[in-house]
Amino acid sequence: MIDHIYRETNQGMAVIAHSMGNAVFMSMLALRPEYNNMVYVFVGMAPYAVARFQFSPLVHTLLPGLVPLLRNINTNTLKYADLYTRRKLNPLVVVCAIARWTCLTTLQFSQGVDFKEIDWTYVLVLAAYFPSGTSNKNIVHIISIGNAQFRQYDYGTTGNLARYKSRTPPVYNLTNVRIPVSLYYGDNDMGVLVSGMKAQVKALPNVIKSTVVKGYNHPDFLLDKNSRRLLYNPILEDLKTYVGTK
Repeated sequence: MIDHIYRETNQGMAVIAHSMGNAVFMSMLALRPEYNNMVYVFVGMAPYAVARFQFSPLVHTLLPGLVPLLRNINTNTLKYADLYTRRKLNPLVVVCAIARWTCLTTLQFSQGVDFKEIDWTYVLVLAAYFPSGTSNKNIVHIISIGNAQFRQYDYGTTGNLARYKSRTPPVYNLTNVRIPVSLYYGDNDMGVLVSGMKAQVKALPNVIKSTVVKGYNHPDFLLDKNSRRLLYNPILEDLKTYVGTK
């Protein structure tokens, strides 16, 4: 996409990402630093990369048996490696439309503890797409980098030696992310804890802004009624400052 935009316009661009989109973009720049020349500024919302997260008690109980099970699934050839395939109608839409508080409780359990300013209209939209399709390999990788170790996929000792010539997977070199970076994260986000964000800010060489949005959890960046004032207007100021600087 970046190549296409640059080829068609001969201009740089701004990149904005939420959650794992941050990890995708930062890993690209870490491995392909030449793309720094095509991007004016990067804005990350709830930026999951150098991250720490807090598991619920249920997940803590299931995790020791879950990870080995996921690793044993053939991620390359078998269809059942897709943990949640997209459907034309997500059953969560029906649940959230009929049992609003059950739906909210589920979101609170998995994403955070406060939805005081949620826009319910958008919850139904979110339920139509959440959770979107993913794979067992992706889940294992997310769990493995949740201790602020932003590194490539861990294939185990034998697999790592074959792929990386190392017993452990290499850490992404975030000093290659040279573009201006503006980060926005919530202090109520179980998936992206503030302690992980401090480590991320420290790892990146050109963080122009690091903003804690008070009370925000992971979905609030998409659903909160006050997002224009608390989030979108400041992001527009970031873009006005840095877009067109190359």
